[in-house]
This record gives sequence, C-alpha cells and structure tokens, in this order.
Amino acid sequence: MALKVLFLCGTLEPAKSGVADFILALAGKLSSNGISCACLAIHDPFISATESHLVNRSTQAGIDILRISADHPWSLKAKLIKAQLDFLQPQWISLHYVPYAFNAKGLPFALLSSLLPLRNLARWEITAHELWVDPSSSLRYRVLSKLQRLIFLRLCAKLKPAIVHVTNHGYQSQLEQCGIKSSILPLFSSIPLIPLQSPVRAAESQWTFVIFGSINRDWLPEQLLEQIEIARDVHGIRACRFLSIGYIGSYGAKLWDSLNTLPYPAFEFSRLGVLPTERVSQQLQLADFGICIVPSLLIGKSSAVAAMLAHGLPIIISRLSSGCDSWHQDLCRSGKYILADSSFVKNLGAAQSYPPEDQLADTTNRFVRALGLAV
Repeated sequence: MALKVLFLCGTLEPAKSGVADFILALAGKLSSNGISCACLAIHDPFISATESHLVNRSTQAGIDILRISADHPWSLKAKLIKAQLDFLQPQWISLHYVPYAFNAKGLPFALLSSLLPLRNLARWEITAHELWVDPSSSLRYRVLSKLQRLIFLRLCAKLKPAIVHVTNHGYQSQLEQCGIKSSILPLFSSIPLIPLQSPVRAAESQWTFVIFGSINRDWLPEQLLEQIEIARDVHGIRACRFLSIGYIGSYGAKLWDSLNTLPYPAFEFSRLGVLPTERVSQQLQLADFGICIVPSLLIGKSSAVAAMLAHGLPIIISRLSSGCDSWHQDLCRSGKYILADSSFVKNLGAAQSYPPEDQLADTTNRFVRALGLAV
C-alpha cells in the first residue's frame, strides 16, 4: 500500500509533547480507517545519537515510527530526512510546526534550509501549533517575534503548502493578516472519557470548578472570583469548590495557595496535582464548570479546554479578547461556554452540561477532507 501521509515533527516521545500525542493519535485513527501513515521526528531530544542507529525505528499500531536525534548536526539530519522521503515516497507531508520543537531558542533557521530541497517530493500540509511569541511583553520578545514570523512566512513561501491548518481563530487571524489562508484543525482531548463505575450524587447546593494544567502570570483571577461570589449569592449556592488538576507550575502553586486568604468564606481551593488519566476523567465528570485561563481567541490551542469539552463540561472563558464580538457570540450560541461578561451571573446559574463528542473522529474527518484522502 502506497504511503499517503508522512507526519513530520520535532519529537515523537509519548506523554512528553502534546504535538507528539496529537500526531500519534491522528495517525492511529487514519490507519484504522485504511489510510497508510508514517511518522518522522527530525529533532528528537528523547533519543541519543549513535552511529549504528542514525534513525531510531519502531512500529505502533502498524505505523512506522522514525526518530532522528536532536544531537545529530542538521547537515546529517537533512541527508537522513531526504533518504527517508526517497524510501517512503509519501503522497503528502504533514509538517507539524512549533518553533521550539526544532530549535531550543525558537529560531529554526536550520529547519528551513533542510526542508527546502525536499519541497517537490510530495504535496505539503502545514499544521501550525504555534506561530510566534507575543511581541508586547518585552524588547527581547519583540525581536524574537519578528524573527519567528520571518521564518514561518518564508517556510510557507518556499514549501508552498497546499493546505495550512491552525488550531485556533487567533492564529487564523494572524496568518490572514500576512496573506495566508488557513483552516481550523481542532485539538482533541488526550483524556478519554471513562464513565464512572456508579452514579455519584452531586453535593447539594454546591458548585465545583476545575482548572486543568499550568497557570501563568497572565491570568488574574480576582475579578472572576468576585463575579462567581455574586452568582453564588444570587442563585442560592451554599459553597464553591475550586480544584486544580495537573502540573500547575511554581507560580501557579503560589497563586493558588494564596486564594484561600481571599475574603470569600464559602470558597475552598484545593490542589490535586498530577493524577492518573482515570482520576482526571472522574474529576471532570464530577465538576460543574471548567475554567479556561487562556484568551478567548486562543481557546482552540488549549488541551485543557479540549479535555473539558470531551467531558461535556460548561467552560468559563475568563479572558475575553478584544474586538471579537462575533466570535464571542458563536461561543455563546454553542451552549458550551460561559463568558465573563455582563451576563455572566445569569448564565452561570443557567448553564448545563452537554453530550460529549468524538473529537478525534471529527478532527480526523476534517484532515481527510482537506487533503482529499481516500482508502
């Protein structure tokens, strides 16, 4: 069977990279649908460089997994990539782009020079999981952002991809301003819904809120908590529990612990830390609301949001991007999101769970249609 898709990325180490997990799951789903795939990591820091194993080979669910160590010089990696493409002869190359996946400083100039000679070996699709850093935070980031933007735009200009995918509307808008048309390829949850063994009765007159994953300095929770306190009083809720799940980060841990000192006696904040997948699914099913801490335009790139959606959990969007009224209206109409706006108190009390969806199947179908793949 001719190889239809070769996924190209930085690393393929499971559970260490969200992009690797995304690719392995997507390739697995495509393979189960009869579409032949292989995966090639070209800058993998999780395998060592040895002369006897220039390319680490294995199989997973019948899919070839090929990994080239990050320790190899790019001059050698370029030759190894070319050799693999000549052997595999894919119809499509799907490049999953994150600048830091190919260079520790986020400046993958070597990736650009290594891929240019390969541009005519197959049709190209690029999925940009990240584009360039926010230039507003510092002078250093302003310079870095310009260089990262230059690299990505030049990559698109030279490879001439037939399709460009992004994970969120924010990136789609950024590329549109650069004259690049892109489509949304949604993330899917890495936390599968594992049904509870027995029905659990919800605590009477209590709301449970969940934050999943790390918390960075951009999220300021005080205004949201004040709105939740007002809603609690209006809707006659006795208590509110706030749970942090997963690795929260050092800053997030300090912030979370400090929230217990706020003047809300009905609030309780707990850190559950890193949990097994089954426990995470359990906690998401037992919660009443998820809290998203990324800007509304970027919710599509949040694996935490994907996990909450997979469990039918109403999601509070606490950071509203400016100038996005139509996007916010779409979010409200979906019935899955509660915006921290003037209607928040009313909408929080009226929120309901919704049927979980098969996100992996949806993303796979979009990918198949975009590339015109057939069994």
